[in-house]
Amino acid sequence: MLLVAAWWRLLVAGLAVAALWVAVLWVAPSTPTISPAQPSVRVSAQPAAVPVPELGALRAAVWSGLPAPGGGRFDRFDVTAQPIVAPVNRLGQVAFYATVLRSPAREGIFVTQGGHVTKMATFGDNVPGGGTLAEFGAHPLPSLNAAGHAAFVAHIAGGRATDGVFLVGSDGLRAIALAGEDAPGVSAGVLVGFDAPSLNDNDELAFVATVRHGRDTLDVLYFWNGRRLQRVAAEGDRLLRVGGTMDKIGGPSLNNSGVIAFPATLFKGPTLGGIFVAGTRDLRLLVGTGDRAPSGAMILRFSERVAIDDESAIAVGAYLGEDGSTREAVLRSEPEGLTEIAVEGALAPGGGRYAGFGPWPTVAPDKVTAFIAALDGGPGHLAAFAGRPGDIGRVATAGETLPNGKVIGRFALNTVAMAGPGGALTFATSAEGKDERNAIYCRCPGPAR
Repeated sequence: MLLVAAWWRLLVAGLAVAALWVAVLWVAPSTPTISPAQPSVRVSAQPAAVPVPELGALRAAVWSGLPAPGGGRFDRFDVTAQPIVAPVNRLGQVAFYATVLRSPAREGIFVTQGGHVTKMATFGDNVPGGGTLAEFGAHPLPSLNAAGHAAFVAHIAGGRATDGVFLVGSDGLRAIALAGEDAPGVSAGVLVGFDAPSLNDNDELAFVATVRHGRDTLDVLYFWNGRRLQRVAAEGDRLLRVGGTMDKIGGPSLNNSGVIAFPATLFKGPTLGGIFVAGTRDLRLLVGTGDRAPSGAMILRFSERVAIDDESAIAVGAYLGEDGSTREAVLRSEPEGLTEIAVEGALAPGGGRYAGFGPWPTVAPDKVTAFIAALDGGPGHLAAFAGRPGDIGRVATAGETLPNGKVIGRFALNTVAMAGPGGALTFATSAEGKDERNAIYCRCPGPAR
């Protein structure tokens, strides 16, 4: 039964991946944008270079029932069928989405560090230009940088816009893009919706917007360089160097050099889709469906989001096909080529075999890749793994008892193992019984409490 439960938890993620790659929507081709984005504009000072604090023990960073800033108590850290991310930086700050009971601020984005929780933005906060923040649950995927600034998407009530991409830091809440505004780089286009953004340490962002163009809507990938939005790629762009036209665009990842990695499908191209890089690099296809993994298996499709580090190494989930069978894998792309980090059916560190993987892997400095995996025949049915290629280790297992006597609960549906500097890692759990709690666990810099 444990294995069945694990498969059910991963089924929703698999369906989301499949939907991304089978969707095909024809739009009139537009002028391609394959030139690199403008140089980065730093709008906030880089955090002072400080050594990463010593890594502490794995512990719950925040949990249901804990008092929330402004009143009430935290309840849930997940939204049904949505992936859960809780990014962590070098200072041990963890950003997360949460719902709050018995409080007017019924949901929001928060940051916790060393047991102290700070509100970043919550339901009812005023939006620059009019209106208030209304809902966060449609895209509960905050992004966090080294300065402790956070970026996210939220709905708006009582304003001229209905949705927006926001950046919050020491200067308060800032609207980066709002629904109803003109869409840069799309003639007569209007922004109508947004997917979760990726934020780097320069307060630059990358995100996919839904743009209405006449009677059609299309995906457009944007880069915010600190002053303005720049169109990077759009659905319907003719890709002269690759072939075919850009189709659906998945979630991007942005590093501190302004390089953007993203998955996308192609229409009438040499491949059905693949992983692209753009931004401060020329737009190009890095790896595509039909390419061969190091094992010789064919790559069939990719996860709906990817992760990129400052050396432009990219981690991605994939489906591989060989001899009529399909299996999942975690791949890492570097200048030297592709590496298979973990493959379904292979032996997993700590016992058992990999039986499937979570929504997508993440990366951190020092060539570290992290991911969630279902296990067959192991000490638990789900676990979090992290490490360098060839040196992957198990960080935590569902049901494991920690040295402090606490038991790690059931991994939350579609939780993502978020890798951070210095070996930091987070993941979410959900309560099964009345005596259990929803929680976000962190192997964070700093001493254990």
